Amino acid sequence: MEPQSPRAVPSIVSTTISLSIATAVATFAIHDFTPDFWKFWDAAQNQPVEQQARLWQQLNVAPHQAVFEDLATPCKDQWDAAWSRANFYPDLPRVIPAIRTIVAGLGQQLEQANSRFLKMFPDMRWTGDIYVMASGYCFSGRAQMIEGRSALLFGVDAMAALGMRDLIPGMQHELFHRHHRQYFEYEGSSAYPLWTSLWAEGLAMYVSEQLNPSASELDLGLVPQGMAQQVDERRAEVAADLLRKFESTAEKDAALYINSPERTDAVVPPRAGYRLGMLVVRELTKQHSIQTLAHWSQAEAKPQVRAALERIAASRNR
Repeated sequence: MEPQSPRAVPSIVSTTISLSIATAVATFAIHDFTPDFWKFWDAAQNQPVEQQARLWQQLNVAPHQAVFEDLATPCKDQWDAAWSRANFYPDLPRVIPAIRTIVAGLGQQLEQANSRFLKMFPDMRWTGDIYVMASGYCFSGRAQMIEGRSALLFGVDAMAALGMRDLIPGMQHELFHRHHRQYFEYEGSSAYPLWTSLWAEGLAMYVSEQLNPSASELDLGLVPQGMAQQVDERRAEVAADLLRKFESTAEKDAALYINSPERTDAVVPPRAGYRLGMLVVRELTKQHSIQTLAHWSQAEAKPQVRAALERIAASRNR
């Protein structure tokens, strides 16, 4: 499919999508700011960088001032005037074609994706906001409070710069986390036992893959590239290592398995927890539906996750 031109990208700014599957309704607002990004780019391409910076503020930021104000602190490094003039604006011509690919037919993409998700999880009750926008290279995806409401934000410019081409798998990954927290006590930024991160991320990865079977590893978030294959090849050793650290709340273990693509280990590939978690979920879906797994509390999930890891650790590597 040919990417749509900027003016052809459908606008669903501040549109609330309410989808009903059977008797369940999940309502959340989707805010597409990309039409304003295209207004900026139409005016700013081929302009001096100082003029581009002014137009960015006038055409992309000002229409959504409250949102950008809430992002000012986490994005302060990338939105620094000197940094953006040296790194963001000069790089935009390189990523514009990829941004067009990501947002082509965005309204239909979102409607179909949300319909698939709610068909799988009709008891979804999250009522926050989703923002699709150009982030000035601050983030490809993040979660935080925006204007006092829970929000998921996706930066199509940063996604394009990272080589991503589809925002839907990541969006559904994060939507699942919001659904899962209705039943499973977990926060990724807190000192929860390592197994809870493995379980939460493994479920979200599995759901995203099931809903988007043709998605690339990069768009699914299976990074660094090649990590999934390495975990598959060492699955027994990696599972045995995780079992030894099952209850760990040490930052170094969370960094290796979940948080850092730079951490190195002789056996465990960086961020291996995402793939190993998927393997655990695949093992458990032999006997349970994904809906059942999503409803387990910590007390229900813990022995099942441990037993699945033990079976994987006892298996032969591929």
